[in-house]
Amino acid sequence: MSRGALAAAVLAISLAAALGGCARSVFPPGGPIDTTPPLVVSVDPPDSAVHVPRDLQIEVIFSESMDRASVRDGIKVYPPIGKLNLDWSGRQMRIQWDKPLAESTTYVLLLSARSRDARGVIMGNPRSIRFSTGNAIDRGKIRGVVRARTLRRQGVAVLAYADTLARPDTTGSLAPSYATETDTAGAYELTGLPANRAFHVFAFYDLNNNGSFEADADLMTPYPGVIRLTPAHVEADSINIVAVDPRAPAILNGIIASHDSTARFEIVARDVADSSLFRRVERVGPGGFSLRVPPGTYRLKATRLATPQTGEGEVELLREEPIVTKPEETYGPFSFEFGEVGERAPPQH
Repeated sequence: MSRGALAAAVLAISLAAALGGCARSVFPPGGPIDTTPPLVVSVDPPDSAVHVPRDLQIEVIFSESMDRASVRDGIKVYPPIGKLNLDWSGRQMRIQWDKPLAESTTYVLLLSARSRDARGVIMGNPRSIRFSTGNAIDRGKIRGVVRARTLRRQGVAVLAYADTLARPDTTGSLAPSYATETDTAGAYELTGLPANRAFHVFAFYDLNNNGSFEADADLMTPYPGVIRLTPAHVEADSINIVAVDPRAPAILNGIIASHDSTARFEIVARDVADSSLFRRVERVGPGGFSLRVPPGTYRLKATRLATPQTGEGEVELLREEPIVTKPEETYGPFSFEFGEVGERAPPQH
């Protein structure tokens, strides 16, 4: 083979190898994106352990390296027992307390569903670990679902306050007796509760994520009633809480009826108490409309706008009866019927 032919053969082989390499599917630099939630793979002592020492240390091992600050901020123990001290070694975390545990008491250690791994993936579901310094775990349970339309359902704190309070604490100024969080489906379960107590239960939305309740920023939604546990009835099911964001808008739906498919219409909802507060929408021709308004009381007006080409002026229709709106609710449909061009539309009621 001539030197030129040999060089051409080498070039062809090199190009084929390069093209073959380009055809391979590879992960971007750094490897595949981590979307797997971290898990608790072992706990020592295990869940439901009894006769634990009052100077107990709990060892938790996760499935992967964790964001230690998120784990620390999400650990709670109920009933509250003082400051927690954490010691880490890789995926292993050791928990201690600065004071001895009480005698013959069931405790619940809560690991928040919002704990994250080192790549920022949250656990998604909370983990509760029960243990007792006595000879048995308290058997009381309260289960339910937090239902919401515009608010999140996952990772919502559910707080239980003892009924011995003069009134349920809706200010967040007192530490709850017990607490847990909702899972990815909005379900929750409070366990390890004493079977001779009554509780007020709340869903707590920490909307500004500062770890404390502030009435002007956060939301505390109660279950409407007291949940009483007794030795004969240690479990309470279907304790469901409906959470409504008081700042969420209401929706006003309506229909414009007209024979003129080219006419332009303006629909305005104006607050009765504050005329400067209003919402408006325009449309061309007949059909539906929708307005999102803050909670309040509104008057609804539809206007067929003037048509300079034909000299037709505006035609207004006002719904005389005010509409009282609540957050997240939908109202209507409200109908406005306009006649032929040049014909005055009848008043709406």
